Amino acid sequence: MGKALKLNSELNKKSDLFIEKVNSQMVYQSDFSGELINFEWIDKIEFACPYVDNIVRNPKVALIKEEDIVKVEKAKKVSVASIKDLSRHTHYIEKIDKETMEVQPNKLLIERSEETFNTYENRFIYTLIYNLNRFVRDKEQELENLEIKDDRILEYAATTNTGIERVNIELKITANENPDNNESKLSKKIEKEIANVKKRLTKINAFIASWKFSELYTTLENANVHLITPPIKKTNIILKNPNFQVAENLWTYMQTYEDNKKEDAKKGLDSTGNNDLLGILDDAFLMDFFVMDSISPSKREQKQKLSEYAVIMIYQQIKRTISLLLNSGVDIDDDEILEIIANELKRERNKTTVDSSDINNRFKDEFEEFLENVKNYI
Repeated sequence: MGKALKLNSELNKKSDLFIEKVNSQMVYQSDFSGELINFEWIDKIEFACPYVDNIVRNPKVALIKEEDIVKVEKAKKVSVASIKDLSRHTHYIEKIDKETMEVQPNKLLIERSEETFNTYENRFIYTLIYNLNRFVRDKEQELENLEIKDDRILEYAATTNTGIERVNIELKITANENPDNNESKLSKKIEKEIANVKKRLTKINAFIASWKFSELYTTLENANVHLITPPIKKTNIILKNPNFQVAENLWTYMQTYEDNKKEDAKKGLDSTGNNDLLGILDDAFLMDFFVMDSISPSKREQKQKLSEYAVIMIYQQIKRTISLLLNSGVDIDDDEILEIIANELKRERNKTTVDSSDINNRFKDEFEEFLENVKNYI
């Protein structure tokens, strides 16, 4: 007959104190090629391309007045500005008729109006195209150099006091994808997505190439205009024109992309855990201590202590499991819990019976073979 299930009250108090005094912390880090797995950037660019194209194909021009001093015979039109300028620059006057008081200048200021692409809004689009071209080039290079990786690290450190001794633990678990796992469904999925992104980039590059050959872009490029620097001036056109509104949104997205990428890399990838996760690790710490505390030169003593700790483990794990289920919102049914325990108990008992039967049969076969061999010598 087996031994009765009995809780060692002294060891149980020691275990409770162990958990009560635990001071622990954990850090989890995950690196899953975070900077490129998110392909939101191509959606933003793809959406904006038709709107930017509308601006480039139908650029707005501005009329500017230019002034110049020319010989009077070349002046085709005399304006009020010409008269005012002449009154300020009397040395332009060649002679004055004393009788008629008619003024005969040899030079005059003339005004002429010209159309120009050199407006703030057009320089904004020129700068946007310039930056977008560089952004796309960088993304293409990153796609070519992309290595799909899935590295995870969990570190746990804790100290506690059993009332008799101080116990410390430092744990580090690392996991990464097997490089020989060529059939990884995740890798295949990402490779397929990258191929699709490259295909979409071909269309975006076609837009950029056409814009760089447009009259708007080449004129401003030849004029060596300065690139616009943030912050963007909220002119009426940029604020109210639907095409410019989308272009300005793309500008803002690219300007903040690096900051957003760093923030995304932190979200969900680094964690200091929570009470539930730390609780599980603390329980594992306790079990590790059970192992260390049970080690003995005497196999019998070791088995005895493990048996006593096993009873405590039942209490601890049932308490932890029920707490986790309740905190997760799982509706616990008493009968279901008892049925799970009963089934596992039955399975282990059957396994023990089978193992014992195998040993007996093996011993029986060996013993019969021994008797058969001994007959030859009797």
